[in-house]
Amino acid sequence: MKKLLIALLICSLLLSSIAEAYGPKWKEEMEEKLERPILKTLFVAFVILNIILLMILLILYLNSFVKTKSSFTLGLVFFIGVLLIQKILFLIGLYIHAFLVIPPFFETLALIILLVLSLE
Repeated sequence: MKKLLIALLICSLLLSSIAEAYGPKWKEEMEEKLERPILKTLFVAFVILNIILLMILLILYLNSFVKTKSSFTLGLVFFIGVLLIQKILFLIGLYIHAFLVIPPFFETLALIILLVLSLE
């Protein structure tokens, strides 16, 4: 179960990285595609699933941190927390388009946290 959650998180990160690399046209094409109700519903469902998975991971890492007091686990809590904020802002951004610019910042911040943890 844990491996599946980690794999889903990694897939989510990879897909969002590919979308960001696609460039500025991504936002315009995404808005066009999301005008179709079935695609918008499916897209929102996956974003909500990502939020739920991130919340589960956050709870698991918080429980682990309370037991071990490990700084690495605390770093993972921050990493997951930043990704969770990013996904929530992205979901809001689907309805308030001004927020679509902010989520890539949070993803970059999360990756920096993971890099710092990995270098320790």
